[in-house]
Amino acid sequence: MIVNIFNKLAYIQFIRRSFHTTYQLKCGVLSYFYYSPSSNKCFEKDQQSLLNGLRTLKHRGPDELPSFWINQENTVGLGHTRLAIIDLSEHGRQPLHSFDTKLHLSMNGELYDHDRIRQEAIENDNYQFTSKSDSEIAMYLYRKYGLTFVNYLRGEFAITMYDEQRKIFIAVRDRFGIKPLYYTYFENKLLFASEIKALFAFGHLNEEVIYNMGQLRSLQTIYKNIQQLPPGHLLIATDNGTINISKYYDLTYITREEEKKEKRTEHEMIDGVHQRLLEAVRLRMRADVTVGVYLSGGLDSSVLLGMATTFTNKPINTYSISFKDHHYFNEQSLCIRTNEFLREKTKPYIIELTHNELADYIDDCIYHYEYPLVQLSPVGKFLLSKLVNDNKGKVVLTGEGSDEIFAGYSFFRQDYLLHDIQNDPIVNADINEEERKHLLKSLLSNLLSRSSTEKNKLYEMDAIQTIGYVPSDASPPSLLTQKCFAQRLQEKYRDFPLNSFYYNQSYLYDYHIKQQMLNYKITRAHSTEYLSIKKSLLNILLKVFGDRSEMAHSVEGRTPYLDHYLVDYVNHLPTNMKLKLINGKLLEKYILRQVGRPYITNEIYQREKHPFLAPPTFLDRNSKVYQYMQDTLNSKDIQDLDYIFDIEHIRNSLNQLHKRQKEMENKLQLRELVSLEGFYLMLCSYITLKRRFNVKHEGQ
Repeated sequence: MIVNIFNKLAYIQFIRRSFHTTYQLKCGVLSYFYYSPSSNKCFEKDQQSLLNGLRTLKHRGPDELPSFWINQENTVGLGHTRLAIIDLSEHGRQPLHSFDTKLHLSMNGELYDHDRIRQEAIENDNYQFTSKSDSEIAMYLYRKYGLTFVNYLRGEFAITMYDEQRKIFIAVRDRFGIKPLYYTYFENKLLFASEIKALFAFGHLNEEVIYNMGQLRSLQTIYKNIQQLPPGHLLIATDNGTINISKYYDLTYITREEEKKEKRTEHEMIDGVHQRLLEAVRLRMRADVTVGVYLSGGLDSSVLLGMATTFTNKPINTYSISFKDHHYFNEQSLCIRTNEFLREKTKPYIIELTHNELADYIDDCIYHYEYPLVQLSPVGKFLLSKLVNDNKGKVVLTGEGSDEIFAGYSFFRQDYLLHDIQNDPIVNADINEEERKHLLKSLLSNLLSRSSTEKNKLYEMDAIQTIGYVPSDASPPSLLTQKCFAQRLQEKYRDFPLNSFYYNQSYLYDYHIKQQMLNYKITRAHSTEYLSIKKSLLNILLKVFGDRSEMAHSVEGRTPYLDHYLVDYVNHLPTNMKLKLINGKLLEKYILRQVGRPYITNEIYQREKHPFLAPPTFLDRNSKVYQYMQDTLNSKDIQDLDYIFDIEHIRNSLNQLHKRQKEMENKLQLRELVSLEGFYLMLCSYITLKRRFNVKHEGQ
């Protein structure tokens, strides 16, 4: 039964006597479960908390009023905001309930290949579905396989489910963390939400994480008491107080010994990737609304677009960004030529942005991200998603994950050259030591190079003892970063063993793979891929460039490169199929280039990896970014953070940079300017978070 909670609250007690209550107020999830008896249970209070939290997630599902279900004992509540993609009818409305009303589910995301699974369930098991929603197959699979049902899920998802018969609460997150799921404990109650803002009442700023930037390299959030459910993990809670989190998936890689014994031909491996990527794209083109593509001037999105056009007779909407302020960052002409190459198969939309326009949306982007920004480019992705929504788009294919599995970044090449190439008997014969050093030197000029001039012996020894080497994308906290913090924090964490602490997190880093890394059983390039997936992909790319930027505008992003069948296959390819030495150059993403060649222009096929970055303008006094930083760092709100930051040092250091603008612009390389702008943007972000959410610090 559906009731309008805004004017029929008096009706609630009556309908709670039936098997469930569903209030209509894809997708946002907000759920709670009492894991032990509590004297604080109050239906009206829990209902209001659930409703207030769902209102903060309205942007994730604007197609209907938020809805939630509470069981008769008031021990479980499942909430949902809907973005209708599959089964647009009212039968697809969540929370969903099994035909016998014993299972209840709220899910964010998308499950693929559901048509096949549904048909098999009906024909082989006589299972009764109550909707055509893809989400409902999770309940069927749970009925059939029990807790191992997660192994049969394919897609991006965050699920909360209650088994009324067994009295257990289940929360599960997809294998790579594409969809977010946060949780906290409060008064014998577990609370889950798709975004932290729905849980802010239960957390405060975590100075340890902030100082060590742990939010970028771990499962920790910058809010104490609020945590991520790890990707590839399942949480089980019972009403007798038992809570268990267990792993159902982790990455594995081909060993160095297996690489030496590889028998597959290059053609066989190219065909293997082609088949799996094509299938991943085909499944993600399935929707009851139109599916578009985020298109840049790079290989990943161009391949996806080319493949996507083979599955539809209608033009595919493409969405692209043009940064007009700097030719190096502007890929508009490349996007236009890709659209022209595909002729009438696409319908391009391009948003032209200046740094001043980006500055206008920084605070809104931070609000949706809920973390500090470390680059300005996510604001561009935020506005690109707005472009999709403005043109009535709901679903887009996006290229996240490709760089991490096909070794796209320059630091993968650095580690391959530093550690692996001389130990590969096949490749080493084609390169001498002088050529190897020359290639390494040329990589340092790449904008994506993370090489640091600052050396920290303790930091490096810590990394070597923990994982066997120092990854090229890892760098110790800079002197500039450390000095911006309050003196008491600098003293407190002066000897904090960053690498030992973070790389030993059992929920994030698999023990077996860590041993392989430590003992050099897998190549360093693959080790760095693994670490990159666990750190920057999870905590930056899939958050601020992915889910947050997209769902802020009610857009669902789909990631074919993170289809786990594809990832598992690619991870077991020899490293030299990803990084190929050709004519004295080390080519990244070699096998993807070969797979994608029929679908892309020759220009894209030959182009080196180019970062998606916005041009840095924070030193320009005429720039709105400059004014934004000055206004924010000199606002009265910054005083509330003086227990974490050295306010005067931050202001003085920025002012000194501005006074030496010309000198700095001539002295610093482009990547250093991008990094420096990101540093001050991060500091401004904390002020915005404090202002927008009124988050307390410990002791307040």
